[in-house]
Amino acid sequence: MVITLATCPSDLSWLNAPGPLLLGDDAGVLYLAQRIADRAALLRATGVIAGQIVMAPDAPARDLVLTLLALAQLGAGVFPYRSGRDPSELLTLAHRAGVEWRWDPETATLIPLAPQQTIPAAPAALLIQTSGSSGQPQIVMHSAAGLYASASRVNARLAVTAAATWLCCLRLSHIGGAAMVYRAALAGARLRLHDSFDARTVRRELESHHVTHVSLVPPMLARLLDLGDRAPPTLRVALVGGQALSRPLAERALAAGWPLQLTYGMTETGSQIATSGPLTAQPDALDTSLAGALLPDVALAATDCEADRPARLRVRGPLLMLGYANPERRPGQGLDADGWFTTADLGCLTEAGQLRLLGRADNRRVIGGINVSLTQVTQMVQNAPGVADAQVIATADPIWGHRLTVVYAGTCDERELAHWCQTQLHGPTCPRAFVRLERLPLLDSGKYDRGRMGELVAQLESG
Repeated sequence: MVITLATCPSDLSWLNAPGPLLLGDDAGVLYLAQRIADRAALLRATGVIAGQIVMAPDAPARDLVLTLLALAQLGAGVFPYRSGRDPSELLTLAHRAGVEWRWDPETATLIPLAPQQTIPAAPAALLIQTSGSSGQPQIVMHSAAGLYASASRVNARLAVTAAATWLCCLRLSHIGGAAMVYRAALAGARLRLHDSFDARTVRRELESHHVTHVSLVPPMLARLLDLGDRAPPTLRVALVGGQALSRPLAERALAAGWPLQLTYGMTETGSQIATSGPLTAQPDALDTSLAGALLPDVALAATDCEADRPARLRVRGPLLMLGYANPERRPGQGLDADGWFTTADLGCLTEAGQLRLLGRADNRRVIGGINVSLTQVTQMVQNAPGVADAQVIATADPIWGHRLTVVYAGTCDERELAHWCQTQLHGPTCPRAFVRLERLPLLDSGKYDRGRMGELVAQLESG
């Protein structure tokens, strides 16, 4: 399927209710048509007009989906945010993006904020904040055309049809979760919704509710495998993205029959821009650094994989964001004059047109005059015996420039892991300290909370 930007609809008329929406943890089935019409009527009567934005919490997830689809009927946009955020934080976010309204699901009322004097010429259908896993979070604006471009291409790549059941255990305030709503609505697929990730509930539903598609970040996959390695019988696609998948975790899942497919993307690209085919358990064929082929019509400026130095990936295409939010919601912020977005990720294209990821540009440190990739060191440490999960944190060192600390979970103790590192990693690539945890801390998005890990390392160094 090839869909060019010119054929992407400029509104959300293509967005239908997923049929039916199934609530997580056996809460029941929700058929949406009348509820969406009622919610749209309430929003219209309160004063919402086309082009405006309504903030709404991501829990209950079913209420957010109702609001999202109702706003689509009005030609208005939605800005999902993590439920429970401090009211002062919400006001700051609203000001940064010129948001007109906030929806309160507890009272079923709209709260007016600071209305725009004029509706932007390029209205946004979705505003969504980046995870902040590295750096200051941004608010990203997506158009209806961009959401359609993404949903239609991903559905074609992953064979999402009306017969599919997609389990959504990613929060809807992150692009990975929100994108599933648009894909299911476009295909008329079933959508099982969870307010957050609970491994036991998700594992049970995967086994008992004919789920065909699920999206996970690697820590979620690890938690599910801990509850039982056997792959759910009806699962056709287990999409893994958000961060690098370690080879040991991939091998463990593949050995149990999980239908893994890797993906690469970000909030700015409306979720994924590259997706692999099904991974194979054959050792010579397994390469977890390959994110797969680009989606149709995605342009990528990248070096070939024979180049000596990897470069930051640059992306352009119909599924790209309008830009970062500003009070007037003017498009273009964060994009260059030709519409390219420069990512923080390093990568290259193979001769076969596969995207190979080489870590983040901000994930490299100079140690003793040597440029060290924290991603490569992490991948090595994850292969150590007795290590279930690991991340490498770099801190300043007055002599060497930086020093490396491993934050990990597993059965081996710190002395055993230090000895293994000394035999496998040399010079500046060898970590000097180790912090063992029962589990690595995660953000709401399911990604590793590297900020929290940095705090733990700082406590170790100061203590």
